[in-house]
Amino acid sequence: MASSKQHTLTLASGSPRRAQILSDAGFEFDVAPAKIDEDAFLVDARDFSKAVQKLALAKVESVAARRPGEYVLGADTIVVLDGVVLGKPESVERAHEMLRSLSGKSHDVITGVAMISPVGEPHTNYVRTSVIFRSLDDDEISKYVSSGSSFDKAGGYGIQDGSFAPVANYEECYLNVVGLPMCATSELLEQSAFPNPGGITCSGHTGPNATESGSL
Repeated sequence: MASSKQHTLTLASGSPRRAQILSDAGFEFDVAPAKIDEDAFLVDARDFSKAVQKLALAKVESVAARRPGEYVLGADTIVVLDGVVLGKPESVERAHEMLRSLSGKSHDVITGVAMISPVGEPHTNYVRTSVIFRSLDDDEISKYVSSGSSFDKAGGYGIQDGSFAPVANYEECYLNVVGLPMCATSELLEQSAFPNPGGITCSGHTGPNATESGSL
């Protein structure tokens, strides 16, 4: 998908969920996934909100170098349980372990968002959402993992997977847990002077509390 050259937006991510969120908000855009060693930004990280912003910025910088003169948007989402980052499970066994560890507990989902304008001006933001899992039994975990849905998602789950429905409660910004908080993204678009098609919203997916958001 591409818009006019003057306002070309490129999504530096191969996530189909991020692409769907942008498309639903009325954006036209190209997709150019970044090739970044994500682990290097998260190993020994002391401030996860800063780490995911730096990672998101590295993604957009990588893509912007290949596509000068465009607006480049990127994001990275992590799941943090008891101070430990849960990435995308690399095996069936690891997916089972992640879901069992999340069962019945609260964890944080943190998404860093970054954008670079055609003149090279960078902006970053982040959203943190507290998520409470319902208690899961081994049979439903096995069924979900065998479906393959775990393997491209941080923490091994998707809040939007209705048949599994692992989340009992969450703070505001459902889209943050899906992978692209439009509340934070809209701020970056405004700061970068990118035209807003008018479809940006996080409404309809709110919980009882406010999310934490901020910048690098």
